[in-house]
Amino acid sequence: MEMKEELLTMSDGVILDSYFMEPPGTPRGHIHLVHGMAEHIGRYEEVMNDLSHAGYVVTGFNQRGHGQRSLDQNQLGDFGEGVTFDRLVEDVREVMDAFKIEHPNLPRILFGHSMGSFVVRRFSQKYGAEIDALICSGTAGKPGLTRVGGSLLASILSIKDGPHAPSVVLDTLGFGGYNKTISHPKTKFDWLSTDRQIVHNYIEDPLCGTVSTNSFFHVLFDGLKVISTTSNYESVPKKLPILLFAGTEDPVGNMGSGIFEAAEIYRDAGVENATVYLFEGVRHESLQGPSREPVLNMMKQWVANL
Repeated sequence: MEMKEELLTMSDGVILDSYFMEPPGTPRGHIHLVHGMAEHIGRYEEVMNDLSHAGYVVTGFNQRGHGQRSLDQNQLGDFGEGVTFDRLVEDVREVMDAFKIEHPNLPRILFGHSMGSFVVRRFSQKYGAEIDALICSGTAGKPGLTRVGGSLLASILSIKDGPHAPSVVLDTLGFGGYNKTISHPKTKFDWLSTDRQIVHNYIEDPLCGTVSTNSFFHVLFDGLKVISTTSNYESVPKKLPILLFAGTEDPVGNMGSGIFEAAEIYRDAGVENATVYLFEGVRHESLQGPSREPVLNMMKQWVANL
């Protein structure tokens, strides 16, 4: 299937690049994808193609600070002036609603990977009644002290170096420890995948691996605190089906334990259907490389059984 592009203007005037694929027949549902940090929605073209062939309208967009448009505007790795974590959530809502106009009655499944999973978890807190299912890939549990302190450090560095200055310090704080779980890593991104080609493609992609700015990290760390606060989950619909999955070698989710923590937060809030899947030997990018097929098969089966 062909991935088609549509430019959408958000309520604050920012233009975002959105993409969609239509199924060959009558659609069964609408799956919206939210990508992770320092990557772009183009990396999910094969995922979108697979899901569209399974009968779903599949949509996605480049989040602020990501994708070719951000690179062209010299804003890669920066959300922009005055952007909050909840603004990222509003972007998801507005893009989904734009595509809902053409397919108003389809069940809506919201998917997020890595940082995207944090955004969609916040979406479930604010707008959970507007979706029919939630899927989180490569998410994490409660943030450690390092990330809690990261918000304060980001504020200090914003004053010292400027909010829109790339921060090697915060990049190291956020990601520097991930390769420690790997014996003799060959690159700083080996934690992403056991597949050498996937890691190589990521490194060679000019839209991936960007060192993000102080303000970007401040927004992200603030978001991590919000989504880990149990009381914020009280408004999540108790009947909302939730799927969380990760690899057993994914350091973002503490080698698999993080998704159990995330599921427990939902369960403690009274959510009745939070399902967890772990994929043995898989690192962070479970939807890239050889693990894509079994992961997508699991996803499609779970969605079909809703």
